[in-house]
This record gives sequence, structure tokens and C-alpha cells, in this order.
Amino acid sequence: MGWEPDPRPDFARRLRALKDAAQVSVRELEVASSRTPRRRAGQAPLRLKRSTIDGMISNTRPVCPRQEHFEVFVDTCLSIVERSGRPLPGDLADRRAWDAAYRDVLVGMAGVRSTSRLAADAVRRLRTADQAPAAEHGDGDGPGGVVPYREVPRPAGGPAPDAGRGTPDAAPPATPTAPARIGRRRIGVFTKGAGVLALAGVAAASWTLSSVSGSGAGGVEPAMAPAYVGGDGVLRVGALVPKSGGLQFFNRPMAAGVRLAIADINEAGGVFGREVIGTEVDAGDSDDRGTEALAQLIAGGNDVVIGPIMSSTSLATIDQVRTAGVVQISPTATSDELTGAADDGLFFRMAGPDAIQGDVLGELIRADGGRRVGILASDGPYGTGLSEHIRRSLERRGVDRVHVETYDASGESHTADVKKLRSSNPDTIVVVGFAEATAVVRELVRQGLGVGEHKWYFTDGYLSSGESLGLPPGVLTGAKATQAGARVAAAFEERLLAVDSAPTDFTYAPEAYDATVVAALAAVAAGRDDPKSIAGALADVTRAGERCTGFQACARLLAEGRDIDYDGASGPIDFTDRGDPAKAPIGIFQYKADNTYIRLAHKMGERPT
Repeated sequence: MGWEPDPRPDFARRLRALKDAAQVSVRELEVASSRTPRRRAGQAPLRLKRSTIDGMISNTRPVCPRQEHFEVFVDTCLSIVERSGRPLPGDLADRRAWDAAYRDVLVGMAGVRSTSRLAADAVRRLRTADQAPAAEHGDGDGPGGVVPYREVPRPAGGPAPDAGRGTPDAAPPATPTAPARIGRRRIGVFTKGAGVLALAGVAAASWTLSSVSGSGAGGVEPAMAPAYVGGDGVLRVGALVPKSGGLQFFNRPMAAGVRLAIADINEAGGVFGREVIGTEVDAGDSDDRGTEALAQLIAGGNDVVIGPIMSSTSLATIDQVRTAGVVQISPTATSDELTGAADDGLFFRMAGPDAIQGDVLGELIRADGGRRVGILASDGPYGTGLSEHIRRSLERRGVDRVHVETYDASGESHTADVKKLRSSNPDTIVVVGFAEATAVVRELVRQGLGVGEHKWYFTDGYLSSGESLGLPPGVLTGAKATQAGARVAAAFEERLLAVDSAPTDFTYAPEAYDATVVAALAAVAAGRDDPKSIAGALADVTRAGERCTGFQACARLLAEGRDIDYDGASGPIDFTDRGDPAKAPIGIFQYKADNTYIRLAHKMGERPT
């Protein structure tokens, strides 16, 4: 069953229509939301952040709101309208219609058709959850259990479903079924398991990708016969993807990268002659949710986990990874704290560590003539770590007037932070943060530190968030930004679109693809699919061997007893003994007058000595 069109833009337009009908600004809505009674008894008031509201109603990159955010937004607007006595057009005033529309968005985000029996089941479960006591379902932030679609048809004579090796406490793992074979040149079919559609979004989906050959093995002999394999002989790959929360823009490209990799691996005969099995779980945008999601994948018997997105979640789950003994490969985490983390050699990451991005950004600022540099950094592992590397890079290049000021990302005002930075009289300003940096930008402009009078630079956390589109036109004109991550080739984009036609941004899809492929190659090289053996071989398949690209070519070399150096869609990887890439691409971008940005260049950075 294919993915449906993205339902978020239409839902965002509907929310904008309600806000406009209420004649309320984002700021007024933020303040009023803190006075809105919650729907469930005993729940404390919830004040919506401006960045949350902007994401919900964005014209270009809307997010699927959490249930509590959706309810407070709608109820606040309706309360304002009721007090004003103004009528609302259509069904904008109907809370039941709003709840139904929200359920439709959740079903649409699951990638199933709203008219299907399975989607009807999902909506029924959501309605039941709405009526159940809040204590039974929590606050909607948990990833939920994994429930299989038990009635997906299996072709006659096909292999029996693989039930997996573990059983989550909440429910059994999704049961992969053998997909029907399709044409030789097409991407493998996704046989999706059903994630419980938790009120906060899609919980989990499990799938296998068929080899695309009619022979059932892509016409390629397996690199190693099952009789000579260690482990259980089935490589299981779990993906921690942000299907809900403020990082949803990473969801589809990351998921597409993993799925495409599994399709390619299975087309080439799989690992040990068996298809790789993949499972997706919604990791949201919080450490707590990521921890729960990882526990779900561990309980489901996954050998390798691709993800999570955030460095903070990677740090929060290191002990969990080590205790469970699973391999974790993050396509995006960049914090340098991960390099020295006590992970028993089980954690790896594809994106360049902050030391690499910081060095490239420092070099760029120096080349652009920056001499007095002020850095505003969010107070967390990402902001403090990356800002320190930028400072060191500038000092290595003779720029010794660098003032670093940290700010509370959850704070409502950044007046004092910007005032302190202003006192250093900078000619160049760097903001290191995520979506909340929009509020910092507004304060910089208010205090006369705009981009017209100063050179501005941002890092990947803000560039990827899309929050800049909520600013007035011209505020960012000429500002530059760096982003850890590979340039996505047009041919690779086309292949990703064959897997999921919805994404418009493919950031970190190459890294997610390569993370999956190197894990499979490490299993082949080790002759075992157990996590410890995979971890022991991961670095070896990316360096100091015969260069190869693609799983099929590399697996063939391994079968011949040769060492390999895999270079993939994201470029050369060359894992160090600590699980970091020794070198990594950093993109350089520049904002236009409409607050969108263009790519200026990509630079292959190396960890500074």
C-alpha cells in the first residue's frame, strides 16, 4: 500500500483559517493559550510557544501537532470567537469536526488510505482512546506499542512470516509478511505492519522489502550460505524516525533512505540469503520519547538501530544501547560528547561531528572578513559544543575577539542575552540553535544588530528547522549557514522518490541509506548478524580496503575474501575507532530575501588536530 499525499498542508491551512477568523495574532494566541482550560480534568494549563504555533500553521513546512497542542490551539481560538460574538464560517466552530480532521491527519501520516478497513480500524481505536480515562493512555507522548496488520495477504507458496526474536511488553512485534514480486527494475514492495496510531502520531510500522527479481533473490547468489552464519541468520534493522513533534521534517527523508537501502540489499540477495527486515518507530522530538521508542525496537529483536535524530537523545540512550547490546548508527547526531561516550563500541554516526562543522564555519567567517565575532548558542550539548569549536577554529585563524553567550532555548525573552552580546561590539554574529533561534533573531533586529549592519551565520540546527520562514521578508538576506550532511545527487533523489513521493527535502537521506548499507556489509564481513559482531566489523568495511560502492558490489568482494572500503551516497565514511567519520561533507548555504536559501558549496571537512 503506497503513501498518500501529505495531509499536513491542508490541515495547516484550516488552522490558519481559524486563527484568522478569530482575528488573533500569533503572539496574542500564545498568551491566551495559557488561560484556556484543558479538556481533561486535572491537566495544568498549557501555553503554546510561538515556534509551535508557527509550525502548526506554516505555509511551507507545516508539522503535525501533538494532540495537546492541537486541542489548546482550537479551543483558544474558539473561546476568543465566542467572547467576541462573531460567527464562524462553515464548520470552523464545530469541535467534533476539528477532532475528526485531526484524526484524518494522523491516519494520513500513517500512510494508509482513510477509506480502507485498516484506516477505519485506526480511527475506531482513536475514538476509543478519546473516550478512555487519561490515566490509561498517558499524555500522548509515548511511542505506543506495535500491533501487526494480521490480514495482509501472502502470495501462495511464499515464505511464512517471520515473527521476530523479541516481544515488547505492550504488544507483539509487527509480523513481516512475504511481499508479492513485481517487475525486475522496480523498487521492492513495502509490506507494512500497523503501528498503533497513538494520539500524538504514528507509533511504529514494520516492513520487509522484497528483492525485485522474480527469482526471489534478485538473481544474485547470497554472499554467504546460511549454514555458515552466526546469530539467528536474519538481520533486523530498526529506525528511530521523528513522525511527530518539531522535527517531523526529518521523518520522510530519513525513512526513505533506510527503506531504499533495504530494498537494494534485498534485491542483491539479502544478507546470508535472507531478506533484511526493517521496523520504524516514532521517536518524536524528546529524549523521553526517544528512550521509549528505542526500548520498543530492542524488545522487537532488532540488531541495528538507525537513529535517533538529536545528539541529546543519542547521549540519553547510550546506557540503554550498551545494556541491550545493540548497534546504533545515527545519521545526524553531531555532538562531540558522543565521541568519548562509554558505548562499548556500539554507537556510530554518519554526520560530521561538531568539531568538523565548527572548523569549516570558522574558516568561512575568517574568509568573509569577520574580526569581532559574537556567538549566541543554545544552552545544551549541541549549542555549547558547536560554539566552542567555532571559537577554536577562529582563534586558530587569528581571530581572537570572540564573545560567546548562551541562552535558554525554552526562555520567553532573550533581551538580556542579546544585550550582553551587543556590549562586545561584534561585526559578525553567529546563532547556534534550533527552531527557537527565530526568537533570538527577532531580538537581534530589535536591538539594532540586523543583517544589514552585521554579517550573520547560522548552523544546521536552525537551517533544517524551517522556522526562518516565519520571519518578515528580508530579515535574513545574505546570512549564511552551514549544515553537516552530504549533497544529495539528483539521481539519488529520483530513487528516493520511488520509495516515497512526498519528500521535498532530502537532507540526511544519504546518511540514513549508508548507515543501513554499512550495517549489512559489516554483518556479511563478520559472518554473523549479532550486534557485537556487526559493531566489530563496521569500521573495517569503511576504510583501508578495496574501494567499492553499492551493497551488491561490496558484498561480492567480501565473499571473495577481500577487504573493502565502502563509499556510498553520502561520500567516503572512514569510521574511526570511536565510531566517528574521519571526514565529512559540510554544506554552505545563503539566505535570500524571501528567507529561503540556496546552496553555495559543499566542503569536505576533516576533524582538526
